[in-house]
Amino acid sequence: MDEKPYRDLNTYYRNMFGGKTAKISLDGGFTCPNRDGTIGTGGCLFCSAGGSGDFAASRQTAVSRQIEQAMAQVKRKMPDGSQGSYIAYFQSYTNTYAPLPYLKQLFGEAVSHPAVAAL
Repeated sequence: MDEKPYRDLNTYYRNMFGGKTAKISLDGGFTCPNRDGTIGTGGCLFCSAGGSGDFAASRQTAVSRQIEQAMAQVKRKMPDGSQGSYIAYFQSYTNTYAPLPYLKQLFGEAVSHPAVAAL
């Protein structure tokens, strides 16, 4: 095994979760205060029109279904077809910009999926 002068994220995740771990982009239907008029309307320089969520499924799709779709896309990158584990990442816009009950429901649905190791 090659020793690196640093600890990379892939190695950290392998040690933490016991194998290959992939981040999957999800869309929780959020907006952003820099787009909705609360603070501004132009958005941020680093966000695309989709709020940097260009790889997430449709926001009309249930989170559990988005996870399944994302897993199918990522699976071909897993070594030897292994299952691996996943980090549920709410990508689009500001991923905590919603009322707490909605966030609890949405995040709870994501972390209850058996293949999701982290949020």
